[in-house]
Amino acid sequence: MADSVGVDEVYLGGRQKSKQADKRGKRKKIAVVGIKDREAGTIRAMPVPETTAARLVEFVESNITEDIQVFTDENRAYNGLDNHETANHGDGEYVRVKVHINGMESFWALMGAGTTGRSVIEPKHLHRYVNEFAGRLSDVAAGAVERMGNIAQNAVGK
Repeated sequence: MADSVGVDEVYLGGRQKSKQADKRGKRKKIAVVGIKDREAGTIRAMPVPETTAARLVEFVESNITEDIQVFTDENRAYNGLDNHETANHGDGEYVRVKVHINGMESFWALMGAGTTGRSVIEPKHLHRYVNEFAGRLSDVAAGAVERMGNIAQNAVGK
């Protein structure tokens, strides 16, 4: 585990442009929280039912050790974290030396671009898309030999 992680959340879904107007239903946007290990380049993300302080802090604390530095945006839900600093996007501050969440924001942008054009991502399947993208982008941090080993290992019995 790295000495620092970036944490952010995003809301996905809700749009149904591909359906005829009379067939569109009300889709609820679903919150997804993610954490990026800056040293290893790995990403863990998952849909959450709500973005309460308890839920977000629980996610972060279950994915780090106590001595890890946590960087977030100014979302007050993260204020209960130890060893925590924020980049205040509301004041136009996006990077302050090491304090930023650019890795997670890039992940959300890539995930959004990768899911655009799909007809509709059903909420019950969103975790699969999130896991696919997190795994795919975490694999980029690994070397080619390690990626091939992961592919071979995951193909056993399939």
